[in-house]
Amino acid sequence: MNRAALLSSAAAVLFLAACGSNDQPDNSPAGLKKAAQEAVFADQAAHGDPDDFTDLAPKDIAPEGHQVCDMLDQGQSVDDAATKLRLGFSTKATGALIGAAPALCPQHRDAVDAWIASLV
Repeated sequence: MNRAALLSSAAAVLFLAACGSNDQPDNSPAGLKKAAQEAVFADQAAHGDPDDFTDLAPKDIAPEGHQVCDMLDQGQSVDDAATKLRLGFSTKATGALIGAAPALCPQHRDAVDAWIASLV
């Protein structure tokens, strides 16, 4: 997915969050940033595995990405995160979720990129 499409998706999420709803969205700068990151994560995961993730809302898929980030923040390896995801997802879906995780935790981009490179 190209950068313009990702940015427009993130902008749409920010707009919808600002409009409000019955869910009382978090309109703080941190809440809006999180919503934008989750929208980019969902778009990237859908790009990696369109069959499984295209129609999912960011709020439905983001917990998986946050789980990956939490594991990496705790010092676990990308392999460990992939192994845990494989308990509930196909190999393709696992790769898409791991590959999209840096949208939520950019500090782990190098580790994720190295893991992806090791697969080829």
